[in-house]
Amino acid sequence: MLDFKLMKMMKSIKNILLLAIPLLVFSCKKVTEQIPLSNITPANFYKTASDADNAINACYDALQQSPSNYVIWGDGRTDMLANTDRSSSADLQVNSGNVAATNGYVGWGSLYAGINRCNSVLKNVPGITDPALAGRRDRILGEAYFLRALFYFYLTRTFENAPLILEPYESLGGDFFPKVSSRQLIFEQVEKDLKLAETLVPDLPFSTTLENKGKATKAAVRSTLADLYLWQKKYQQAADMAALVISSPANYSLVQGANFAAIFRDKNTTESIFEVQYNYTYQEGNTNNLSEQFLPLGGSITAGNLRYQPSDAVLAALPATDNRAGITYRNTGSSPAPYRDANKLYIAKYPGTLVGNILYQDANRMVYRLAEVILFRAEALNELGRPEQAIPLLNQIRARAGIGPTAAVSQAEVRLAIERERFAELAFEGKRYYDLVRTGRYAAVTGFTDPNYLRWPLPASELIRNPNLVQNPGY
Repeated sequence: MLDFKLMKMMKSIKNILLLAIPLLVFSCKKVTEQIPLSNITPANFYKTASDADNAINACYDALQQSPSNYVIWGDGRTDMLANTDRSSSADLQVNSGNVAATNGYVGWGSLYAGINRCNSVLKNVPGITDPALAGRRDRILGEAYFLRALFYFYLTRTFENAPLILEPYESLGGDFFPKVSSRQLIFEQVEKDLKLAETLVPDLPFSTTLENKGKATKAAVRSTLADLYLWQKKYQQAADMAALVISSPANYSLVQGANFAAIFRDKNTTESIFEVQYNYTYQEGNTNNLSEQFLPLGGSITAGNLRYQPSDAVLAALPATDNRAGITYRNTGSSPAPYRDANKLYIAKYPGTLVGNILYQDANRMVYRLAEVILFRAEALNELGRPEQAIPLLNQIRARAGIGPTAAVSQAEVRLAIERERFAELAFEGKRYYDLVRTGRYAAVTGFTDPNYLRWPLPASELIRNPNLVQNPGY
């Protein structure tokens, strides 16, 4: 995905080798039963260092798939998104909270595709004997552990219960009807994978900024660990992990307030820790459809479909005087060009790239950036009963926004102030639902009192395929 010299080769192998299940090589020698030498299988593919590179790149490619799902899972069913006159039935369900198992956003295929590719790397790369791999074998394995953990972290935060699969599907002998595992069990595996990745991935593994922002680094691993520890209420570990990221040799720094929009417009800024990369020159069909869902209809350009708008709560949290407002949402105004319709409010964090009269949907999707990690540490310290240490961190984010220090003093006040700051700072980055579920604040904030809304339904299509899956309660 990120090493553009390898992208065409990666595209040709990714679905054959790592997503589909390779054909079995039978011991009998009948002509009709032999595997063509040109058929790619793990046994004949994993030979060289270049093969290992291609295989791990295919894992990142899976992270590019279905980008809107990650944000809708993380911001939908809350107070973040509002309907438009172009919202589909699936969008209306998301905003009402009452999501059906057949909803188009209820799908985990890309997550399990990525998991299967990671499993394949972890099983087969250690057996490659090419001496050229010696200098990067551990790093590639660390990347696979990190990505597998990230895929499972999304799965269990969203659906709570999901199958835990740790071996690649390489033959017809695999378990095609796995049962679900609990969130606790999946969290344990996520933590195990992340700890392994932390030992294997360097602070700055690559020679380019693009790769160090778009692939696994030690800070990306530690940011995910800090997030996980907050879910597990391991507050000291969360605070410690966040501190390691803040003081990382990679020298992350907040983008200055007046230039806040650059985080999303320019990509891979000093604040970025890990973001999913898109580039219209190398799209391979993997466009970031968040631009399509959030941007208005085009007038003189090809643009979006305005499926969602910012909620009134977002507008209240981010007045025009806040440095973050201008890239979080905008209005087409009375002269809407290049868009079609006047006075349309829209979400602006996924602007895409305008070339001529074509707007390419290639905005990056942010996974972790320094501002969130600073708020991770603030939250952890506050939960440890040290609000006086949390407040300066919170104020660091507020100062960048140009809104002045918090008035919060007590632990309870600081807790709510951090929640509100995460809402404003990370709007439309897929965080709100997860925040409210893990803190137990979901019903109080959203007004959705049905406890079944604390998890999404398992996809209806998966229950048809797998009789061992059991639908989540209430669906």
